[in-house]
Amino acid sequence: MFLFRLMSYLFGHVSLVVNGKMLEKFINMASSRGIYLWDITRISADKVLVKVRLSGVKPLRHIARETQSRFKITSREGIPFLIDRMKKRKMLVLGAFVFLLVLYMLSSFVWFIEVDGNDKIAKKEVLLAAKQGGLTPGVIKWNVDTAMVERAIKDQLPTVAWTGVYIKGTKATIEVVEKKMPEGADAGPAHLVAKKPGLVKDILVLEGQAAVEEGDTVAEGQILISGEILPEVNPDLPSPLGLDEAPLPMEMPRYVQAKGMVKARVWYEGYGEGQMLEVGVKPSGRRVERVCMKIAGKEIILKGPKTIPFTEYDMQEEVLSMPSWRNISVPVEINKVQYLEMLEYRQERTRAEAHRLAEQNALAAIKEQLPDHARVMEQRVERIETGQQENLVRVRVFVEALEDIGISRPFQP
Repeated sequence: MFLFRLMSYLFGHVSLVVNGKMLEKFINMASSRGIYLWDITRISADKVLVKVRLSGVKPLRHIARETQSRFKITSREGIPFLIDRMKKRKMLVLGAFVFLLVLYMLSSFVWFIEVDGNDKIAKKEVLLAAKQGGLTPGVIKWNVDTAMVERAIKDQLPTVAWTGVYIKGTKATIEVVEKKMPEGADAGPAHLVAKKPGLVKDILVLEGQAAVEEGDTVAEGQILISGEILPEVNPDLPSPLGLDEAPLPMEMPRYVQAKGMVKARVWYEGYGEGQMLEVGVKPSGRRVERVCMKIAGKEIILKGPKTIPFTEYDMQEEVLSMPSWRNISVPVEINKVQYLEMLEYRQERTRAEAHRLAEQNALAAIKEQLPDHARVMEQRVERIETGQQENLVRVRVFVEALEDIGISRPFQP
């Protein structure tokens, strides 16, 4: 059935309203002469609606005369009628052809280049290396040799271990994998210094010479483990010139990269507030999206509502513009805007609830400063009294944590 309807559309078919007294004879004669009628629907006692192929219309005229019937064409469908309509609208067909041609030409170029996987290498460096291999915005896709681009990136950037170039549509994606350099490789001597003040609780020296002891209070930048290992002094050696001075060392100092772990007690302070009456606006969760095309200052809505259905809303806008090619800029922009509904809210809290909220805010501020490996040893909360009637509760939180405070700092012997 599908094949029959497809062939009927290709060769064209019409809908006829047949009017007469001998409709059954009209249908039987058409069938006997090989003219296929389908979707036969009786409208009234002397009218019937049928469909027939375009090639069967002319023979039906003879059958209509013999049966004293008349028919009228109500609709025409199929390729022949479509071509006939196109002949009457040549400019429309020409415009559609030009549009498709321009669209095909634009889709044959690489307009966007995306870089993934780069962490230490700047995106500009990757794009510059890719340009040496022939990949740049505005280049024709079939002129890009992806293998050559990959070789150019690896040659220009020695820290790249692997790279892959993929082109899909008008976007090229460059994936890079950076080499992982071992810590301390090709590095000179270094001290292990304190990155923050604290009270030394435990010290473990793996390489170097301890400069502090357990129980010492250290300041930021103070040497914890020295990368300069002083030689031992032999007390049996005579002092120089026979004077009462310390004997000379047996060898010169040795310089290394200090390694180890110095755990210290570190104190943090955080401030937080909790309002007893809080009013404002917050997202409701509802959102609408609008996609617009800007052509030479004129805006055309491609998707989304014409009017925003929210009284108050927040906007998140993303603008995509065509890159310039050979000093030719295309004045076309795609604006993708998300409108987030904002609703007013009013929340009342007791003083105890406001106190808990203030404590949570103060702890959140401290957690932003705490490293992942730190262990909280003690926590103390103080309420701040201003002596005035206020709508909020103020607190200050003190946290004592145990953490490794050592950080490497190179030095010149």
